[in-house]
Amino acid sequence: MSILNFKSNLNSKTYLTVSVLGSTLKLNIKYLDIPAINLDKTDIEINLSLPKKYKNMDNMEIINLAIQKLYNKIAETEIEYAMENARYILNFAPNDYSIKRLENEFYRVYKNTIIINPDIVRFNREVINTTVLQAFCKTKYKSNSIAYKKLLNEALNKYEICKIKNYPSSRILKVS
Repeated sequence: MSILNFKSNLNSKTYLTVSVLGSTLKLNIKYLDIPAINLDKTDIEINLSLPKKYKNMDNMEIINLAIQKLYNKIAETEIEYAMENARYILNFAPNDYSIKRLENEFYRVYKNTIIINPDIVRFNREVINTTVLQAFCKTKYKSNSIAYKKLLNEALNKYEICKIKNYPSSRILKVS
C-alpha cells in the first residue's frame, strides 16, 4: 500500500501528496539546519522538515517512515472514537484492540481481539467507523455466517440512523 502519491498541476510541477482522513494534502519538504526530522500537519498541507544532510540523498524511505508515524499518531485518536461508536451501536465490546501495521489488510480479528492497521486513517471517518463495526461483528460470529451478516446489517442500519441524527456535529455517535 503506497502512502505517497504524485500529482501534477497546470504548471507541470510534480509534487507529493498524502491522504489523511479522506483529504489529499500537499507534502512540503524543507531541508533545514536542524538535528532531527520534524513533521507538522495543517488542514491543507503537511510540512516535513529534514536535516540538511539528507538533501542530496534518496530520502523516500525517510519520508515514508515520517508519514507512517503521522498515521500512527492520528490512528490513536480516530480509532478510539470509532471503537466508542461501535460500542454504543452494538452494546458490546471485544476483549481488546491494538493498532499495528498489517500487510495488505486494514484489520484482523484474532481471539476476540481486533488489530487495526493505522494506515486506515488515509480514508475518511465513515470508512474507519464502518470497518470497525465490521471487525466488532467478526468478534462475535464467523464472517459470512448468517448471524454475522444479520448483526452487521443491523449495526450499519443503526450507524446510518446515528449519522443522520448526530453527524457531523458530534464525534461520538449516541444511539437513543
